[in-house]
Amino acid sequence: MTFDEIDTFGLHILCIDDSKSQLAVYRDQLEGMFTVTTSETYEEAVACLTAQRPDLIILDMEMPRVSGLEFLDILRYTPNYAHIPVIIVSGDSNPADIKEAFRRGAADYVRKPYDGEELGLRIHRIFNLLTARAEAEKAAGARAGALSSAQDLLTQSLADLASARDNEGTRHLERVGLYAEELCLAAAKTPRFKVEVTKDFIDRIASMAKLHDIGKVNIPDYVLHKAEPLTEKEFDFIKKHTTDGARTIDMIRLSFPDYGFLDFARDIVLYHHERWDGSGYPEGRAAVTIPVAARVVAIADAFDAMMTKRVYREASSFEEACAAIEAGRGGAYDPDLVDVFRFCRARFREIADKNRD
Repeated sequence: MTFDEIDTFGLHILCIDDSKSQLAVYRDQLEGMFTVTTSETYEEAVACLTAQRPDLIILDMEMPRVSGLEFLDILRYTPNYAHIPVIIVSGDSNPADIKEAFRRGAADYVRKPYDGEELGLRIHRIFNLLTARAEAEKAAGARAGALSSAQDLLTQSLADLASARDNEGTRHLERVGLYAEELCLAAAKTPRFKVEVTKDFIDRIASMAKLHDIGKVNIPDYVLHKAEPLTEKEFDFIKKHTTDGARTIDMIRLSFPDYGFLDFARDIVLYHHERWDGSGYPEGRAAVTIPVAARVVAIADAFDAMMTKRVYREASSFEEACAAIEAGRGGAYDPDLVDVFRFCRARFREIADKNRD
């Protein structure tokens, strides 16, 4: 069978490579037979995955910062994308690396330089032999049926990606959403916040607070899970997750121009590490120039982070975490929200107890 004889109608391939020239090669070889989308960065790749789930991914092994192997792990632990077959295309012929790629779920491994027709036949073989695509479509359909709207489906897909990169498999993101919702429910009863913190605001933050660390998809494993203190360069990697995450949201927004709720998510993603006193990042915003949603998530995220065991420290107690939040009043955190937090302590303890790792 020749490449021209392959029935490829409607099949979508996402090609991920930091080389513009290699992406041009893929387009030249595959367009016309497949729907081809290309991504130079993982931010673009996440946006593409969210906008239109591909049937197959072609992935470069040696991407900047996060390797192809690490991205395989991200896909493997994200339910919506775990069954998408991935072909690794790489100039690396080290047998150990090839074996590791297969261990992490790669469907095939193609060494550069390669023959274009051979790549097409390998793609055809995967589409014919693997049942993963049908299983993924069935799972996605069941999940879509359980969700009430396109907003829920898109938010859940992004949350799954964030969870794949989160804190060694803890329930951190889930708890942050619950804490943020509880803080807003209390804040809505106060004169200070009752105008802005509406029912719609509370509903949105309950689901979208879980997306705050979506930019961590672009941070290398060795930085995320390092037990020793981070170097300055490594901390710069960490700080970039806010702008990387916002850029991902921006790219998704291009595909869904009517989804205004993504602007709400973007505020959380970009600004949840800003501080009330202006000493945070990425923009050094201060006080009320920081969106309320980001100020809420800053408290919820910090509180749960302190109570979550990390590779580099033990978890703080409930009382220690509460004391730290209160000590940050007017420094790290909105003083009015910290005052609200004091009235939420009992509910925060209940959430912590019911949602342990």
